Amino acid sequence: MISDISLNQEQNLNINSPPILSFLKKQRKRSIQYVTFKMQTVKIHKTFAEYQVEVNEQGKIWIMEIRYSTLWQFYQKLKKLFGIKLTFPSKHLFGNLSPDTLKKRAIGIQQFLQELSSNYKLINSDECSQFLTKQKHYGTQVIDLTEIEEFVLDA
Repeated sequence: MISDISLNQEQNLNINSPPILSFLKKQRKRSIQYVTFKMQTVKIHKTFAEYQVEVNEQGKIWIMEIRYSTLWQFYQKLKKLFGIKLTFPSKHLFGNLSPDTLKKRAIGIQQFLQELSSNYKLINSDECSQFLTKQKHYGTQVIDLTEIEEFVLDA
């Protein structure tokens, strides 16, 4: 009799909670990043260059202003923690501010950021979230497409 009751309870649980529903509930609890990057410009200062990258985090668009050395450190950290094999532009000892070097480096940084954003494990890692949060603090907010605003035009 007791085994019949527990069997009925298990059947009720399976009927009320099919596997797909439990999977979907788990997915809702996960924080998933959808991030895209687009190289905008390169600002040249006296002794360094600053790359301006448009970042779109699920509709929140901002400009990340970042130096090569900061990205290099971030890349090294990801490489150490995850054993990644992403493309990253190499360091140059001389001619860091030449137009040709800056152009090649900007293309390489764009490729690195695209590979990063297409890697689910990396883009959703705590390290990447912390990096983007820190850079967002220094960056420039451009537009937030996630907030709906209604405008009233005066006639």
